[in-house]
Amino acid sequence: MSEETARTDCSEALLRVYEFLDGELGPEDCAKIQAHLDECGPCLKQYDLDTTLKSLIKRSCGCETAPDALRMTIMSRISMTVISVEGQA
Repeated sequence: MSEETARTDCSEALLRVYEFLDGELGPEDCAKIQAHLDECGPCLKQYDLDTTLKSLIKRSCGCETAPDALRMTIMSRISMTVISVEGQA
């Protein structure tokens, strides 16, 4: 795998790691991310950190559920940010 391909794979994996953690990916994308994590130590380390962070947040704030409208607003803004950043590259 070339360095450029590795960076692209890592960028995609890390971009989608929270979707992976939340079970929001389809089976094909989930398998792709899992395969990448199995092969890439730095991404696996980041995944483990994100898993720990998510668990800590859940323990600290898990008793309240955000309204669906808030979740959709946040996801929309994240999507716009990702598109904006990718568009600048």
